Amino acid sequence: MAGTGKIFLTGHRGQLGSDLLTILSEKYEVAGFDLPELDICNEQAVLDAMRIVRPDVAIHTAAYTDVDGCESNRETAMTVNAVGTHNLALACAEMGTRLIYYSTDYVFDGTKAEAYLETDQPNPKTTYGLSKLAGERAIEVLVENHLIMRIAWVYGRTGRNFVKTMIHLGRQQLDRIGRGDNVTPLKVVDDQFGNPTWTVDIAQQTMALLDSDLRGVVHATSEGETSWYGFASGIFHLMDMPVSLMPCTTEDFPRPAPRPKRSSLENSRLKAAGKNLMRDHRDALEQFIKTEGLEL
Repeated sequence: MAGTGKIFLTGHRGQLGSDLLTILSEKYEVAGFDLPELDICNEQAVLDAMRIVRPDVAIHTAAYTDVDGCESNRETAMTVNAVGTHNLALACAEMGTRLIYYSTDYVFDGTKAEAYLETDQPNPKTTYGLSKLAGERAIEVLVENHLIMRIAWVYGRTGRNFVKTMIHLGRQQLDRIGRGDNVTPLKVVDDQFGNPTWTVDIAQQTMALLDSDLRGVVHATSEGETSWYGFASGIFHLMDMPVSLMPCTTEDFPRPAPRPKRSSLENSRLKAAGKNLMRDHRDALEQFIKTEGLEL
């Protein structure tokens, strides 16, 4: 793809989409679309927008990502994540446009003892995972030139994410301590494992793949795994926040959507192709905190 190529980006105001818009615009002409100007659930609207832009590549980040919300809003989750993706895939198929789609570690059930490979069989246990896998399947059937990037435990400057939640709760606890109040330790699950991944790193990895002919499914998460408790500990250490933390089990912290115990992903195809830019999750978190910490 030449440097003057056009990119059609859905969800450009979202957590990942906003960083993609910033980073990809350095090299490419990017047309960003989001609600309210484009509803990906409207098949004709998607096709009309694609016909106007006539992009070389469509990059699809728009999604319903509230994992627990998907359980109570199953129809909405399937409409946005499955039907919406199907609509974009149809438009890409008609126009011969390459499609890059972001999927999730939740397509797996989390029972494997080690990190999942791209060749492992998906077995989602949540509505969110089912809806994102349905998006994968639609793309595989409809779009010959496609790239499905599975990502996980995503955090960034915008939107809701674990890093921002921990910092908020940690500051609340320290404020109460400062007032002389009694506080209980912050409980964080220590028996679920995955790969915390910064949106900027995903965007940089995407940039590197735009000029490649890599197709199919790739895993694109930070290197190394940790638990949510380990992730939280790292955040507070880097923020120099003496927050009182307590590890707990999944059973101690029940959620509407079941969480996979180990959903770590191995970037085996990126490594085999010599294209893996994803760094250790601790290095990425450190840079994120240095650049964004005071504003979170």
